[in-house]
Amino acid sequence: MSEKKYKSDPLWSILVDVVKILPRFQEHLAYVRDEILPKRPDISAEELSRMLSLPLGEALVILDELREFPCEVEEELSKDLPDPEHERVALGGTFSKLHYGHMRLLLEGFRLGRTVIIGVTTDEFAGRLGKKYIVPPFEARVNGLKSFLQQMGWINRCEILPLHDPYGVTVVDPDLEALITSPFTHYRGIEINEIRSRRGLKPLKIVVCPLVVAWDGRPISSTRIFLGEINEKGEPL
Repeated sequence: MSEKKYKSDPLWSILVDVVKILPRFQEHLAYVRDEILPKRPDISAEELSRMLSLPLGEALVILDELREFPCEVEEELSKDLPDPEHERVALGGTFSKLHYGHMRLLLEGFRLGRTVIIGVTTDEFAGRLGKKYIVPPFEARVNGLKSFLQQMGWINRCEILPLHDPYGVTVVDPDLEALITSPFTHYRGIEINEIRSRRGLKPLKIVVCPLVVAWDGRPISSTRIFLGEINEKGEPL
């Protein structure tokens, strides 16, 4: 995809700084996240620019904020973690087959939180999600997750909890400060904050982790892996 070429330009960082102070940048970013990316995850910057009548530079920066490639995930995983700005953050998933999308989500959590609450869907809840494959047992999924966390040296900074519904502890824990979502699940963070507000709890900061796409520009997912389309790195099979 073309944005990888632009990001190698030494002036890229200047472009990012300039674009992010544009008056309508956040509005355009939210629209692409909520309305365009779910339908067209493989959209190019040139197509986005034409579709929304945006400068190409702004389209490039928006997609860079919302989408990453496997090589970028590998690069980010190789970096040292910064000092976390929050004490407790949360994220969740089924984690049927740990892939680069999961790894990027977890990385975002450990960058931001000193303690990361990881919700893993129970077998019962996973069975209600309509997956197109047989979801591995809860214990197997947790063991795969723990193996990666151990490998990264993060295992002592997390709490793994069973997730019986889409919300888990996020709607009851007063000490949580932030929630990590994907572009596709940002809406869930809004729901969670509405529930927290009704219960007198402080709203969570919602942090959208970039979507990780495979070789064909479509998202890496456990479904695609179990169906034999790609591997966990997004490479074709």
